[in-house]
Amino acid sequence: MAIATLSPDTEPAQAPIPDPVTFKEAALLFRETGYPEFVQPSVKNLTNKLYRWAKEDHLRTERRGREDVASYSDLLVAHATRYPASHRRR
Repeated sequence: MAIATLSPDTEPAQAPIPDPVTFKEAALLFRETGYPEFVQPSVKNLTNKLYRWAKEDHLRTERRGREDVASYSDLLVAHATRYPASHRRR
């Protein structure tokens, strides 16, 4: 039996995440800043915090292998909304 019509793919292709990092990689990068909100918790707790931010802010994540990745730039924006620069000590 032959196929009468082919149905095209109606889902638009999403562009890949521009600067993907795993949540553990992002946690390690945030720890390098030396800010107290990132130095005190363990890497695992910080990873969970970043994952929670991604979910709360509806950031796009992708599953790559066994790990989720998100845009590092998006995580920086999520941080900026929670810890405004005007309240930082100099």
